[in-house]
Amino acid sequence: MFKYLLLTTGLLMTFFTTAQVRNETAYGFRLGANYSDLDTDLLDDPDNRIGASVYFFAEIPLGKTFSLIPEIGFDALGVKEDRLILENGNPVDLKVNWASGGLLGQINITDFFYVNAGAKYALNVSENDDGDYYDSDIWATGGIGFRFLDGFSIDARYGYGLTNVFEGSLENQGFNAENRFYQIGISYRL
Repeated sequence: MFKYLLLTTGLLMTFFTTAQVRNETAYGFRLGANYSDLDTDLLDDPDNRIGASVYFFAEIPLGKTFSLIPEIGFDALGVKEDRLILENGNPVDLKVNWASGGLLGQINITDFFYVNAGAKYALNVSENDDGDYYDSDIWATGGIGFRFLDGFSIDARYGYGLTNVFEGSLENQGFNAENRFYQIGISYRL
């Protein structure tokens, strides 16, 4: 039994320490889908929205296992309902599109498997809805990925909005909302 435990430990240590050595910056794009929601007390049980996610990125290696990933892109977030009409007749758009940029740190566990985490700053690029939606948001994001072909990867991420995206009359009435979203994407490094 001890031999099997020792063998398993040795194999796991080899698995987790054989990350691919990258010494050149790689550039690429990432296409995916968001499954998003608003964490809010304004709506009882909103339906989640499925929207697009498109990013351009660079992978800057800082050693054998660590890379910085700056990226800029677009995310369609919010909930499925198009808009909400307040008691004062003011419309609030609940499907919001964001242009975002951020920096992720990536740990390459093996040649094929990696984890990443970081922060993004996002700007609302949707039509303004009478000032009831913030112009910007800050997200914490993290995920896991798998490289399966030369240059191709698939990954899954979770994003957590850190700011209240309601302002104006909604904020004055005490309503809060934060973006929450799951992403799945395919990326290609050029």
